[in-house]
Amino acid sequence: MKRVAIIGADFVPSSLPPALRIKFFASHLREFGWEPVVITTDPRYYENRVDPENARLLPEWLRVIRTAAVPARLTRKFGVGDLGMRSLWHHWRALKTLCREQRVDLIFIPVPPYVPMVLGRLAHRRLGIPYVVDYIDPWGTPYYAKLPRAQRPPKWAMASAMARFLEPFALRHVAHLVGVSKGTTDLVVGKYPWLRESDTTEIPYGGEAGDWEYIRRHPRRNPVFDPADGLMHFASVGAYTEAMRPVLAAFFAGVRKARAESPELAGLRLHFVGTSYSTGRPCVSPIAREQGVEEMVEERPHRVPYLDALQILSDAHALLVIGSAEPHYTASKIFPYILARKPLLTIFHHDSSVINIVESTQAGSVITFSADHPLQEKTDEVAWRLRELAALGPGYEPRTRWQAFDAYTTRAMTARLAEVFDKVVARVPLAGDERTSLAYSGEARR
Repeated sequence: MKRVAIIGADFVPSSLPPALRIKFFASHLREFGWEPVVITTDPRYYENRVDPENARLLPEWLRVIRTAAVPARLTRKFGVGDLGMRSLWHHWRALKTLCREQRVDLIFIPVPPYVPMVLGRLAHRRLGIPYVVDYIDPWGTPYYAKLPRAQRPPKWAMASAMARFLEPFALRHVAHLVGVSKGTTDLVVGKYPWLRESDTTEIPYGGEAGDWEYIRRHPRRNPVFDPADGLMHFASVGAYTEAMRPVLAAFFAGVRKARAESPELAGLRLHFVGTSYSTGRPCVSPIAREQGVEEMVEERPHRVPYLDALQILSDAHALLVIGSAEPHYTASKIFPYILARKPLLTIFHHDSSVINIVESTQAGSVITFSADHPLQEKTDEVAWRLRELAALGPGYEPRTRWQAFDAYTTRAMTARLAEVFDKVVARVPLAGDERTSLAYSGEARR
């Protein structure tokens, strides 16, 4: 069986998206001939909240190497909190030690955090091992450069400068790029002439049915609302970005129209959870206020643990997935939303991959927009769809085409990743044992 070292600064028991993506892949790689070893950071060095119960979702056989990191209380004095930067040296040492002990055929680095992708370049140079970088989000997206300074994320300028310097260095000898959407990898390929579209593969997150089986066997207390209070609760769990502002404004305009035309919607509550976990500042509520529906909207900016998020989705009357003005945007949360088996309303750009996913599985309703059909024209459709959802009785379950959803499971996505790995190592002239022994006969011993 071939072996892949997965470098992820953030991992279970964290609930952050990179941690979950690594968990999904690592749990299934063995089925496709790859033994994963995860190199990550000891949770005591995390700044984000962790949930120890997440560890129960990992397979017992998975090897996880946890390292130290520079404490954030020290690096914060210099304005640095990034876990990838704080753990970089420790992960490099752990990787070299692993390669001395065992054959490693490939290195896989999901980002963000982004700085650890330089370890792939170093491993290729020192150890002769090919590396694959997996983009969950692009580094230094040009979208924010077009916005006023006040609307840009904190430290965006510094992150953009680091991307311009470190990303081309890290990707100069990358064997392959993976991304959650084709739009994401296209942004990367467009920046570097040595990369081609054939060097990339689109692999979305996928849905893990096993996690839903777990939460249904071990239900939690809903931390956001009481599902038995007689109100109608629609929920959206996930981060907000400025590119969502026009979409949310159009959505809330439709909410205002639906409320005015349908008095029975007075009991409707819209919950937005985990919208701004980095700053803790509300960002959805101000948009609701501008549209005159603030009394119907409850926002909890801080992220909730992964299993709490599943419980919130499970308890909701219906679910909302709000897209972005960026055509390439794909919401990884669409997969657990479908697995929640709840009425679902999505509003996305016409070119987003989410549209095809929802339509092919028939898991919910879709509202699309484009340059030819702008958001301003969608108010009536939003209002109509909301009334349609509200009319569904409690316990309604969509007639999802689960056979079609099989292509979107985490197992199916891992199969695609294993195919990438197989192609990469097939192009490497030396076998893993020869590569490692040659590397450690010289340069890698330093």
